[in-house]
Amino acid sequence: MRFTFVVPGLARLDGGALRASRSLSRLASWATVRGSSRGWRGAVLAALGAPSTDAARDLPAAPLAALGAGVEPHAAYALFCDPVELVAGLEDVTLAARIDDLAASEAQAIVEALNAHFADDGLAFAAPRPDTWFVTARDRPELRTTPIGLALGAPMSAHLPDGGDSRLWQRWATEIQMLLHAHPVNRERERAGRPPFNGVWFWGGGALSDIGLVAPFRAHAPEGRAGDFLRGLALHAGGEPLALPSTFDATIQGVPAARPATHVAVMLPRVADAAGLAGLERNWLEPAAHWLARGRIASVALVADGEGQRATTWIARRPSLPGRLRARIAPRRFAPSNR
Repeated sequence: MRFTFVVPGLARLDGGALRASRSLSRLASWATVRGSSRGWRGAVLAALGAPSTDAARDLPAAPLAALGAGVEPHAAYALFCDPVELVAGLEDVTLAARIDDLAASEAQAIVEALNAHFADDGLAFAAPRPDTWFVTARDRPELRTTPIGLALGAPMSAHLPDGGDSRLWQRWATEIQMLLHAHPVNRERERAGRPPFNGVWFWGGGALSDIGLVAPFRAHAPEGRAGDFLRGLALHAGGEPLALPSTFDATIQGVPAARPATHVAVMLPRVADAAGLAGLERNWLEPAAHWLARGRIASVALVADGEGQRATTWIARRPSLPGRLRARIAPRRFAPSNR
């Protein structure tokens, strides 16, 4: 059985805390390391054996996340359509924040307005949760976008879509801004002193057919937006999307003896500080390293995001006796290669 852990925020922690981690040092001492320029989602696809996607196109994250959120994109081209607050400056517009406080009624009202406005253009908007938005297009566009994590807080002009259909999608984005400006939801938000929902950010476009063949696997992911991508990938691969247990031991115990898993992927909560790192070590990494050292699992892959679109994957396999001794005497310190 192989394990892949996805740990958002890990590579951004203080370097001293990472180097002091005993369990991280053990895994690093037994691991090979590879980087990804397509973010943690690209690293997860690689760790689970997906063929490389076309680097000239977006990483097709949106159709998988849509599937994981309960929106079946079928053969359509899907993009994230994140609700955002845009702030006009003297020379440019800034993508100030993602809007995460929409009520279900607000989201439904705006989705209905967008679908009515763009029905003749072949666009269909969906918000399976108030903080989770997608759009599907009847025709596949020639479009390259910027993930929202790279565009937040930056001038919008530096991150606008490019490609043969970019002007059309920029025009649609402008139409959406005008529609939102006049919508009663935003007038009510203004009266209540809440940030305006005055734009959307398109990114992560593709179709499920862009993903390629992935062997079925068990996926443990948190509820909500954070777990959508991994859940969707498991569904696309014909695997099992499951709830996130609290510990590694609970995950192992949940594997049915009648249907032993060959690969288990776990999307863990974001690690933001020393307390989060301590919990990660105690509940997940220490027991996983223990099982790996004794040959009870075949490998442990650890995926961590870094700056920009960089991500690093450490792939540790069962160490030899000399390897275990070296890790104990002179451990290799854990350090993200993308710092």
